[in-house]
Amino acid sequence: MFKPWPATGAVLLAFALAIPACAYDVPLTENSIRDAYFLGTRMGGLNRDFIARYARLVPDLKQGNCTSDVRIETPFLQVADYSSKVPNYSAQSAVRDFFGRSMSFRIYLDVCYTVHAPANAVKVKIIQNKKAAVPESFESTPYSEATEFGFLPPNGEQIVLEFVPSKMDSSDLTVLIDAPDGQHARLDLDLSTLR
Repeated sequence: MFKPWPATGAVLLAFALAIPACAYDVPLTENSIRDAYFLGTRMGGLNRDFIARYARLVPDLKQGNCTSDVRIETPFLQVADYSSKVPNYSAQSAVRDFFGRSMSFRIYLDVCYTVHAPANAVKVKIIQNKKAAVPESFESTPYSEATEFGFLPPNGEQIVLEFVPSKMDSSDLTVLIDAPDGQHARLDLDLSTLR
């Protein structure tokens, strides 16, 4: 015989379904820290295919040979990257260093659009679930391409946005970029494949 759920069970189920699924362990669990550690320390370190999932070109914004790009850095990627660079580092050390630690979800933008680009002129808006995602911090510096003879004059900006990971979920993320010379770009990112 079918028995209906108690009212509290239905309310809890409705609440659980309303919470967006987060693609990231927030905070990182011991297992995810170990996974990141072993990914970072395996033979050859972080492979190109894995890192490529976290970066995209923005072909609508370029200046000369410089094409703009967007890179995402999740807490998981931060642990994997750190583990790949520290000699004689162990999984136990990674758990000790990162378990319970507050970490950020970062978005890096290299925006190329004109020679002698002015500082702090590029406008960036991040949208997720039809709402603007508000960063905890925003940092902008002039972007110059490196050559074998030094750096070229600034032709854009490097922008770093930091977000609270628990406020980001695995749904698509839209990056809107407006350069002061009238150029615009839109980039849609699928976060469901990232850790």
